[in-house]
Amino acid sequence: MSTTFSTLLNPWQHDAAVRHFLGHFGLTAGAPDYAQLERVLSHFARLPYENISKIIKLNQHFLTLERIRLPEEVMEGYVRHNLGGTCFSLSYFLQTILLHLGYTSGIVMADMGARANVHCALMVAVEGRRFLVDPGYLLTRAMEFHPERSRLYSGLHTGVEVRFDHARERYALSTFDRQVKKLRYTFRDRVTPLEEFLQHWLASFYQGMMHGICLTQLRPEGLIYMHDDYLQIANAEGRRKRRLKEEYPRVVSQLFAIDPQWIERAQTALAENMEMEKVHGLYQPRSVAAEERSEDDTR
Repeated sequence: MSTTFSTLLNPWQHDAAVRHFLGHFGLTAGAPDYAQLERVLSHFARLPYENISKIIKLNQHFLTLERIRLPEEVMEGYVRHNLGGTCFSLSYFLQTILLHLGYTSGIVMADMGARANVHCALMVAVEGRRFLVDPGYLLTRAMEFHPERSRLYSGLHTGVEVRFDHARERYALSTFDRQVKKLRYTFRDRVTPLEEFLQHWLASFYQGMMHGICLTQLRPEGLIYMHDDYLQIANAEGRRKRRLKEEYPRVVSQLFAIDPQWIERAQTALAENMEMEKVHGLYQPRSVAAEERSEDDTR
């Protein structure tokens, strides 16, 4: 690993971000047990999944390492502007927090359909058992996984199943409610080295999901999900969906408490980013972006 990579993704250099997170939510470091893990996850899930900040950062640093958002920036963005991040920045920040709290944790890459290494989550070892933790899907539960036993978990907005597929030698995570069950992603029982993780993170800036604005946040009424002008609210009873006809930045501001200027900046950056992708030969065909949106719409 080069000096640049090892310095960039060294979790022990982000102690200020960890202190900021713990202090903001009134948490104190205790024994690295399951109870503390659940407390950390319940507070970390308040950080929304959003790609607004990622779209803007890409526009500012299109081909350089500076386009990734490290823990200090993620936490500052949440406190000051109610921003969060995508699965890559959220997973790395959460792993950093857990390592500082004494947990054994590693990042795992996941495949969504035919798209390899486009999602990531964490493996965490606690009290002799292994758990999957997924801040990118805003799952507030640590989900134990075992090759001989499938696991079912209930959440505020959906049920979750983690099952080992012996034929493919991969774990599969599915979500379900009273209406539908859907496979979300699969992953191997393998911790991803940070240098490899960084390469997947950098590549994620040029995927089809970066061609539209996406936000997700947990609320008492369920999981609020927006992709461009599409709005969905999901809970254990099912999903309510509609298209937004009102002024888009204003509606996003009302739902997510994010200043409309961030939406407007992201909308401008989207068009510029896609043009730069074409110039550099990075633009993905529409069919790929459509597939990603189709899968996200039922999220």
